[in-house]
Parts: sequence; C-alpha cells; structure tokens
Amino acid sequence: MAILVAACAIVWTGPAAADLVANGSFELGTFTGGNSLAQQVQPGGSELAGWTISDAPATWYASGWSNNPQQIALTPRTGNFGLSLADGTINTISISQTINLLPFQQYQLSFWVGNYSANNGSAGLNVSITDGTSNTLLLSESVTAPATSEPSTWVRFAFNFIADGTSNTISFSELNGPSYIGLDDVSIAAVPEPATWAMMILGFAAVGVVAFRRRSKPALEVA
Repeated sequence: MAILVAACAIVWTGPAAADLVANGSFELGTFTGGNSLAQQVQPGGSELAGWTISDAPATWYASGWSNNPQQIALTPRTGNFGLSLADGTINTISISQTINLLPFQQYQLSFWVGNYSANNGSAGLNVSITDGTSNTLLLSESVTAPATSEPSTWVRFAFNFIADGTSNTISFSELNGPSYIGLDDVSIAAVPEPATWAMMILGFAAVGVVAFRRRSKPALEVA
C-alpha cells in the first residue's frame, strides 16, 4: 500500500495543464449586437471580458451572423461567439491580455484563425508575448490561414515559449487586410518538463507492478 501511495504521488508531480487565458473563446462580456448579431468593440472598450482592444474597433459576432446576407459565413469555431480582427481598411486591429505565469516555466500558446471563401485570399495574424517586467519579447510569430473555397474554415496554431517574469502580455493583430479574420479558442497551458513525464511513467509502472504482484500472490491454503 505504501508503494502504491508513493507511486500515485509521483504520477501527480508537475504543473497542471490548465488554461490560463481569460475568456479565450470570447463567450463572456456585454454583447449588445441585437438582431445584427455583431457589434464593434471600440479601442479601450470594456464590453469584451478579459481583453483590451487597441488601434481600431474589433468585430465581436455571434452564431447566426451568416444568416444576414450583408455579413459573412464565418461561424465561431466553438461556442456562440467569435472575434474578427479585420475591417477591410488600412487600420490595424489589435487585442491583448496580460496574464500571470511562473518564471522559467515552459508554456504552449494555442489559437485558431478563421477564413472563408469570400476573402479571396489568406487571412493572417501577428502574435506576440512580452514580459511585462523586462519588456523581453518572448514570442513573435506571423501565421496565415490559407485561401479556401469553404464558407467557413479554421486553422490551429501552437507555439511553445518560456516565461521570463510573472506578468506577461499576449497580443494579436491583423497581418493583412481581407474583409474578416477570425480568432477563437485562445489558450495558454503549462508544458510538463521531460523529467516530469519520466516520473509519471515510472509512477504508472510502479502501480502496475503492485497490481501484478497482488494478482500473482497465491491464495492461502486452508488446513
């Protein structure tokens, strides 16, 4: 029993892979789009919980927006809401969120970029993560959802990075200027270190050995 308890403790060693981004699927906030099923969130506006809009208004839209012939067929990837980071002009839309991370811990950023056929081209975003203490740029990438003939398509992107200080800011901005660029399901989670994986494997192995020995132990004979 002691071996089993110790093995279980080894199995659970290491950081939990919990999502650290607030409202990464854009489901929370004060939506006032009404029958149009879309609203412009102005720079500095507080309607979209957890996120700060900068430079130009972002479009926060709801499922069913595609039913309006004046709008697009790009549906949210999951849930009832999505975000568009393009307005078809030279303005650049940016959104950001500051999160607390453990220094020197490796994390993975994951997000989905949406595109649709009426864009007649690719849909791209810039993403960056900056440490708020030293202003160190921890991650800077440009991603593109390729042109598509589908009315709605989403592409997943994921990048690993190592936190520097505790306060870190993640930012997204449009890379090119099609009609709409979808963003949905943004998440950041800790990545277990190789040593943690090794301990987990050893822990499972120890549990298996204990279980095997118990099954293999002969029953006592009754005199």
